[in-house]
Amino acid sequence: SATVLRMWSGSALTSDRAGPGRAVTAAFDDPADAGRARRAVSVLAPVRLDCEGRPLPGLAAAWSRDTSGRFWTLELDTARSEDAGAAWTAGALAATWRADPQAAAALRWAGVESLLPLDQRRLTVGFSAPEPELPTVFADPSLGVARPAPPGSPVVPQAAGADLRDAVDGGIDLVHTRDPGLIEYASRRPGLATIPLPWDRSYLLLLPPRSQGVGAAIPPDTSGLRSSLARDAVRADARPAAPSLWGARGDACRPTPVPLGRRPVTDAVVYRAADRVARDLAERVVALAAVPAIAARGLDDESFRSALVSGADRAYVVAVPIHAAVPCRERAGWPPGATVVPLVETRPHVILRRGTPPLAVEWDGAVVSP
Repeated sequence: SATVLRMWSGSALTSDRAGPGRAVTAAFDDPADAGRARRAVSVLAPVRLDCEGRPLPGLAAAWSRDTSGRFWTLELDTARSEDAGAAWTAGALAATWRADPQAAAALRWAGVESLLPLDQRRLTVGFSAPEPELPTVFADPSLGVARPAPPGSPVVPQAAGADLRDAVDGGIDLVHTRDPGLIEYASRRPGLATIPLPWDRSYLLLLPPRSQGVGAAIPPDTSGLRSSLARDAVRADARPAAPSLWGARGDACRPTPVPLGRRPVTDAVVYRAADRVARDLAERVVALAAVPAIAARGLDDESFRSALVSGADRAYVVAVPIHAAVPCRERAGWPPGATVVPLVETRPHVILRRGTPPLAVEWDGAVVSP
């Protein structure tokens, strides 16, 4: 995928003449996507990953591993390690990670066993197993620090109404959407370009161990099912999901105690009510199941998390990032022993207004200044 998004002249992508000194106003139809943009502006992780997963300096200017691959040393960038006038040393960063619940959890899920500051700038991180490539946990926002005002053209999410056509018509620089209707609407407006972003989200069907299954919805060979769901079931830019991506990742995750659910067993295929793709998939699974008792049920985010942990429903449609800095964290709230059935992958589009400065896409799908 292209790392830099630029406005066009005729049919060719070219640099825009607008300078990189102003913020880029943006509207999002998914709060999770808006959250990534906010974190990209406000948090500096030790390492950045571009859209192809190549590491770039963040809070750390350099990194290296020992011959075993179990110990990685980060060398902090002095020029970037100042936040509100206070320099970030290796000792201060390690203490912050230990004290912050989200950072500590991310390190634990990534298999980190030790943090050892060597001096003011160098921090050695010990892993439970060899890591031959730079561990992606170093790019996780939970390990980041509050950053000074970023250079270039930060993407600043704006409050937007339910109908993003108003944002398209109202002068917003960038509209980030998964809605094909909105993309079609923007394509008929002058001065706008619509650009697909990298595939960033995978949808899975989880069947908890005590589930009675979903009838005839899941055939022995799911390749045809995944293709038909991507083509006909969802209102988004979709393709069949990789068949074993998340199942394989789960094998390396440490089991964790999960509270026993107290919810009564239901015949629902449960999904996040705010996720339109998940709703489309849940409704199609119910239709294919051909079992009268099964129904699709949307829940708010908190209720969905509780339901998922309990494992008391027939099935769950969950969305996970295709590129996860800490994959085991994504699985932490799943019912233990759940069967994972990949369904589809989706990607968003950005609607860019002429005059918007060049932008880049990072590994997790965040749109940032290059």
